[in-house]
Amino acid sequence: MAFIKKFFNNTRKPEGMLGKIMVNGMNGNSHGALAEWGFDFLDTDTSFVALDCGCGGGANVKRLLERCDKAYGIDYSPVSVEKSKQVNAETIKNGRCEIQQCDVCYLPFENESFDIVTAFETIYFWQEIDKAFAEVYRVLKKGGTFAITNESTGTDKTSVKFSQIIDGMNLYTGERLKELLENAGFGKVEIHTHSQKPWINVVARK
Repeated sequence: MAFIKKFFNNTRKPEGMLGKIMVNGMNGNSHGALAEWGFDFLDTDTSFVALDCGCGGGANVKRLLERCDKAYGIDYSPVSVEKSKQVNAETIKNGRCEIQQCDVCYLPFENESFDIVTAFETIYFWQEIDKAFAEVYRVLKKGGTFAITNESTGTDKTSVKFSQIIDGMNLYTGERLKELLENAGFGKVEIHTHSQKPWINVVARK
């Protein structure tokens, strides 16, 4: 039981060998399907500059680079940052991508730097979510979009079970996210749910 708990706690902040296994899994097919579904609700443009918060294994940074001019990724796990840099090595080399280690509550970017900010399967672990959302709002350009995509609607049994195993994991319903985003200053907030799975996508505009 202790090993299982330690393994799944690497979801929150991948560390060591278990963390490397977890990060590789983040780039796998199951998360890929969720990400592609989430991108269906996101308007992109080849002139856009994007930021992926909690970039994990870097796969979603790579997806953003297929749709935008430049993409940044941030994560507070050194293991995730290392993997993201490997996955996006070519675009980092040619100047279209940057990966940094930092806390989402203290983003190292100027005001109104990004057209899009994304967060895939990560906000569960943002311990100061009000502050994090305020930071995302700050770095977004006027008219910019913040897109959150989660495998959990906040009430499904599987996620509730995992939240009892993983330290510091918090679940959110769409309505709660809408409230938090509006408190941070966001205007129009749209909530999308999957027809067959407990997936949720929330798109907020500045």
